[in-house]
Amino acid sequence: WPLAAIALGVLVAIGGWLALSPLDANDLVGGDEGYYGTMARNLLASPCHLVSTALRPLGPPGDKPPLYPALLAASIRAFGPTATALRWPSLLFAFVTVLSLAALVRRVTGTAGAAAAAAFLVTLPWFADASRVVAAEIPLTALAVAALSVAAAKPASKRRAALAGALLGAAFLCKLWLVALVGVPVLSLYLPLRRDRLGALLLLLVTATAVASLQLVAVALFDPAALAHWLGIYFGRSLAERVGGPGYAAYWIRPPHYYLALLGHAFLLLLPLVAIGLVVAVRRIAEPVPRALLLWAAGTLVLSGFAVKSGGYAYVVVPAWAGLAALGAHALARWRPPGSAVAALALAVLALAGAVVRDVQRLPRPYHAPGLRAVAAAVAPRLAGVPPARDCFLGPEWPTLSFHLFRSGGYWGTPMAPWTAERRRRLSADTTLRVFVVDPSRELYGGWPDSAT
Repeated sequence: WPLAAIALGVLVAIGGWLALSPLDANDLVGGDEGYYGTMARNLLASPCHLVSTALRPLGPPGDKPPLYPALLAASIRAFGPTATALRWPSLLFAFVTVLSLAALVRRVTGTAGAAAAAAFLVTLPWFADASRVVAAEIPLTALAVAALSVAAAKPASKRRAALAGALLGAAFLCKLWLVALVGVPVLSLYLPLRRDRLGALLLLLVTATAVASLQLVAVALFDPAALAHWLGIYFGRSLAERVGGPGYAAYWIRPPHYYLALLGHAFLLLLPLVAIGLVVAVRRIAEPVPRALLLWAAGTLVLSGFAVKSGGYAYVVVPAWAGLAALGAHALARWRPPGSAVAALALAVLALAGAVVRDVQRLPRPYHAPGLRAVAAAVAPRLAGVPPARDCFLGPEWPTLSFHLFRSGGYWGTPMAPWTAERRRRLSADTTLRVFVVDPSRELYGGWPDSAT
C-alpha cells in the first residue's frame, strides 16, 4: 500500500499539470514533435515504415528508431492526429519514471524517502515542463528506470534480469545510446559479481542485446538497401558524431558546464539535499542502490563530455538527482544532532513549496502558440490532391505543418542551409510548390526568406 499511496499522489500532481496547462495549449514545436508525429502517421499509412522510419511523409529512411513512433501511432489511431494524442503518452511515461524512482529509493530509505523522491521529482518545474512534450528521452527514461527498479529488487533472479534486459533493449529502441546513462547503473547492481548473479547478468545482457538489435535485424531482412544507412545512424550520427559535433549546427555545440548549470538551476532549492545525498552515496558505494544512484547522476559528466548538447538529453539523469536529494533528506533526518530532523523537513517543505509556486506561475504561460494548426487547416484544401511525399510548401517549423497536413515541405532557410538568391531562383521555378507560409516576426525556426522574396 505505501507505493499505491505514492502513485495516487503522483497522479494528483500530474493532474495538476493538466489543469494548469492542457496538452493542446501549445502548438507542436517543429523538430522532434513534428518529426515524431509524422513518423507515427507514416506507420499508419504504410507498415513498412516500422522497419525504416521516415521523418517526411512516406519519405526515405530518417535517423530515429521505431519504438516510440509505433507507440504514438497507436495513440493517433485511437484519438486522431492531434497534439493531445501525441503528448498524453509522455504523461504516462513520466508517471512510470517517478514511481520506479520511488520504488528504487525505498530500498534504502523506506517509505518516507520514497515519497520524498517522488515528490521532489514530480513537483520539479523543469520536469513538469519537459514531461508534457513529444520527445523520445521520456519513454527511454521510463523504460530504463523501470529496468533499474526491477533489477534492484533481486539481482540474482533470472526472471527479473530478463525483464530488465528487455526493458533496456526497448529503451534503446527509443533513443539509442542515451540508454547507457541508466544501463551502466543497472549493470552495477550485479557487483561484486558472484556465482549466483553471473547467470542473471548474462541473461540480462543477452536479452537487452537481442531486443536492441530488432530494428537492424528487420532492416537486414526486409529493407537490406537501407542497412548501411541505419548502421551509420546507430554508430555514427547518434554516437561518434555527437562526441565531436561534425555535421551539427553551431547552436548544438555547448560548453562543458552546460548540463551542470542547467541542473543546478533546476534543482536550486534542493541543492543542499542533493549535496548531502551525494556524500551519503559515496560513503555507501558498496551498497547496490546508492552505487547505482551515484553512477546514474554521474551520467551528467558523461553528457558534458559530448560536444553536442541538448536540454532534452538531461531528462535521463534528472531523476537520479531527485533520488540523491531524497537520500540526503533521509540521512539528514536520521542524523543524531538535535534538530536535524526538523532541518530535513524544513528543507524539503521549502523546496516543495517553491516548486509548486513556480509550477503554478509557469505552466499556464503559453510557450509556443504561433497558430500553426490554424495555418494548416486553412491551406489543407489547396494540398488535398498532392501526394504526401512530394514537397509542396515552404514555411517555418515545417515538421509541425507536415504532421498536420501529412504533406512534405521545407524551411525557407536555416543555419545549416541559409536562404540565398540562387535558392530563390531555383524554388521560383519549382511548380510543385503550392503554399508559402512566412513568419514576419522572424522568431520561428526557418520561417523567413528576405523582404524581396
